[in-house]
Amino acid sequence: MNKALPDPPLDPAKDRAAFNRAIDHYLPTQGFHSVNADLSFEDALLYTASLLDSASATALDCGELLPSPERAKILAVWHLLEIAKTTVDRSIECLKPSTAPA
Repeated sequence: MNKALPDPPLDPAKDRAAFNRAIDHYLPTQGFHSVNADLSFEDALLYTASLLDSASATALDCGELLPSPERAKILAVWHLLEIAKTTVDRSIECLKPSTAPA
């Protein structure tokens, strides 16, 4: 079967531009997570502590499954997450001053 019209010439720049538009449309770089404007400082810290706890548990689980060089990297990330979580936990404690017994 003969075609009436030949295929158009390939234009890599045009193809790349179309690809980038599709990625920008379906995977926006902003707006994946929004923060409630009414979120209090304490609630923000509590939420951050929860996120750090989840990230820490995930890193620790992944680290246990990897061979030695990769495990060391993941466990280093786990350690940094634990430091951040400890700092956030201390910040939360500072928000609630302890009352001394009278």
